[in-house]
Amino acid sequence: MNRRSIFIILLVAFVATIILWGAFDDEEAIESGQRSEKLIPDFTATGLETRVFESDGRLAQQIRAEHMAHFSALNLTELEKAVYITYLDESAVDSSETGSVWEVSADKGRYYEGERLELESNVLIINRSNTGYIDEIKTDFISIDLQNRIMHTDSPVTIQGPQFTINGNGMRVDLEVQQLELIDHVETIYYPRSARP
Repeated sequence: MNRRSIFIILLVAFVATIILWGAFDDEEAIESGQRSEKLIPDFTATGLETRVFESDGRLAQQIRAEHMAHFSALNLTELEKAVYITYLDESAVDSSETGSVWEVSADKGRYYEGERLELESNVLIINRSNTGYIDEIKTDFISIDLQNRIMHTDSPVTIQGPQFTINGNGMRVDLEVQQLELIDHVETIYYPRSARP
């Protein structure tokens, strides 16, 4: 073979490499474009509120947030400054008690289409009823099963009552039966009535 034939073969190989390389770049660009489309919310809202009612018309649960971004492809709504409130069943308590049982607030959250709510960053759970021994619970993360009304976390928790503070790791709360289970107890501090910080 002469130089001219070698040069033409190398030129064809070079051009074929560039064409194939461009085809792969186009496929990657299309895939990354599809991925980024999924990350763009279908809509955003400010001050939106969701309410869930029982079959008898009684308000059962409420979710609100300062800002929401909904991603329909993921069945996910991202929340900022989120608040979840669950209400007492009037037949299950004294008739003088009405209103919310637990109010859970956090800086961020994820709502999965009526199934699960995950709240994180400065999670504060406040007992709004006049019953029970717990006033508030603090943690970094909580997952709420909205169908069964069960809250769960594996994160450190601080539980405060009128005369005690309990520190532990992880808990499970059944909101229907008002039962809290601490997974790993670390310490309990009791206060005389006048000495609580």
